[in-house]
Amino acid sequence: MIMNKKNIFDSAVLKTIILIIFIGLSTILFPINTYARPVPRTEKGGREDTIPGGTRGDCLYEDQKPLTALIPKTNKTQELTLAAHPTIFIYVPENTANAADFVLLDSNHKKVYETRLLLPETSGIIDITISPDAPELQIGLNYHWKFALVCQSVNPKTLVKGSIQRINPTPDLTKNLQQSQESEHWLIYSQAGIWYETLVTLAEQVRSYPNDTEITSQWTTLLNSVGLNNVATEPLKQLLKE
Repeated sequence: MIMNKKNIFDSAVLKTIILIIFIGLSTILFPINTYARPVPRTEKGGREDTIPGGTRGDCLYEDQKPLTALIPKTNKTQELTLAAHPTIFIYVPENTANAADFVLLDSNHKKVYETRLLLPETSGIIDITISPDAPELQIGLNYHWKFALVCQSVNPKTLVKGSIQRINPTPDLTKNLQQSQESEHWLIYSQAGIWYETLVTLAEQVRSYPNDTEITSQWTTLLNSVGLNNVATEPLKQLLKE
């Protein structure tokens, strides 16, 4: 949802706003009216750790849930994955941005992947899968990612970060997966401490069986168990297509 600019400001109000900005007493949110369609892009290589394509700014409304990365808040260890091109989940609240930028960096802060995303029109949890055209995550290396709403004024509330490390499955994990039903895989990943596979596997079930209250309850319980209570009941959304 994009907020329209007012065509006319009352001169007294305008002066007051300018004065407030000047003395630094508060931050003023100027609504934007951007109709340019963002162009998704992917770049590989390069020595860059900034989010491209626009300034990150205060484009969130007041009195709502914050932009939230779905990573454990109660466990500060490295978030693990088995995937060469993993999927990352983020809760995006109502905002005035028309796009977001996602960047993946290696342990030396070298950019290995970036893309611009078209956001759904309503709030919810989105999933971002790193393109198969991007370099594969290397086993045992630490990576960092950033997700930022494309806005006009700088504000850290519109940026979230996370880390990720790819590992090889252990023989026990492989055996347990082979001997279990697909519906139980998320729990096996969870017991093995592999967060990203836990999340993506259970999310697939939620999407496949949206009316199954048991699966929905499992999703909610999982998020609550890692301190993500605030977004545990938020709906899963799809990114918009070009």
